Amino acid sequence: MKFVDLFSCGGGISTGFARTGRFTPIGAVDLEVAKPSHPVGATACDDTYEANLGLRPLSADLAVISPEDVAAHFGFKPNDVDLLISCAPCTGFSQKQSRNHARDDSRNHLVERTAVYAEAWKPKYVVVENVKELLRGRHKHHYQGLHRRLTELGYDVFAEVHDLKHLGLPQSRIRSLIVAKLGGRFEWHVPERQSFATVRDAIGHLPAVQAGEQHPDDPMHVSPRMTDGSMARMQAIPKDGGSWTDIPEKLAHLRIPSMNSKKPGSFPDIYGRLAWDRQAPTVTRECSHPGNGRYSHPEQDRLLTVREMALIQGFPADYQFKGSLSFKYRQIGDAVPPVVAGQIARAILADIDGELEATSQASGQLSLSV
Repeated sequence: MKFVDLFSCGGGISTGFARTGRFTPIGAVDLEVAKPSHPVGATACDDTYEANLGLRPLSADLAVISPEDVAAHFGFKPNDVDLLISCAPCTGFSQKQSRNHARDDSRNHLVERTAVYAEAWKPKYVVVENVKELLRGRHKHHYQGLHRRLTELGYDVFAEVHDLKHLGLPQSRIRSLIVAKLGGRFEWHVPERQSFATVRDAIGHLPAVQAGEQHPDDPMHVSPRMTDGSMARMQAIPKDGGSWTDIPEKLAHLRIPSMNSKKPGSFPDIYGRLAWDRQAPTVTRECSHPGNGRYSHPEQDRLLTVREMALIQGFPADYQFKGSLSFKYRQIGDAVPPVVAGQIARAILADIDGELEATSQASGQLSLSV
């Protein structure tokens, strides 16, 4: 099956589909935008996508570029597209962004742009992943608009919120999962696991490295250097799940202003260590600094390396990231976890195989599985 990936980032969701061996990317688009102060292309995510998937994404603004222009750039026809992947930015929906409670971010309209491409190409399946607020939050009308338009086009829409740890991710990550099927009903019984992959399962086998040190056998097994102050703060936090709240009073001078135990809602996870035998908390695009969340190694005094962060995010162990160190982390945090994408891909393949079997049986022929 051939697919096009809109908002392709560093290729996380494309990789999950491609590594099943039954999906091939024929187009991908990402503007590579980070902060307004960064130029277009700064995130280097298109370099990462190309390095791992062998296809160079088109750097373009999906708010304005047409499906016809995308198809012309890659040289495919509308009926070549079997699957459309469209994971628009989640920043404008996330409840963690206080401004989202007051205004509707203009980027949220990109969710509804998905229907423009679905109408032009008529793919058999459309896949969307986003934060849970897309289905449940203040600005869920954008999903409702997409649902209405896809339904008008003849799609059946499956949409549920799940913690992705149920799909094999060693991380608690609650997300909206949406799969639309053209001309038929799509059903997916997402498993409810009783046991889950842990931090130890994901990274416990990796060799130790120091902060700022790159392992000689894996250039991705590297983390940022730390200042003397940050290192002292890290060393004061207990191993295996410790937090800044565990820093003893005699070392209170190591705390920074956001470490305020008297202030309700202070940030309990900053400089926090992961716990070996639990799932990691949600990895975000800000995971490149220990002061941004619970992203530090359970035992070693440093931030998780790029490789460790990628494994926590469900990337294959041989994945290569391009660009600056901080943008490598951003590409990981922005990604749809490939291990989860692979589960979505297999659910679609099961649906396809079920249709083929039903068609074969109806026609009195032998059942064949492709």
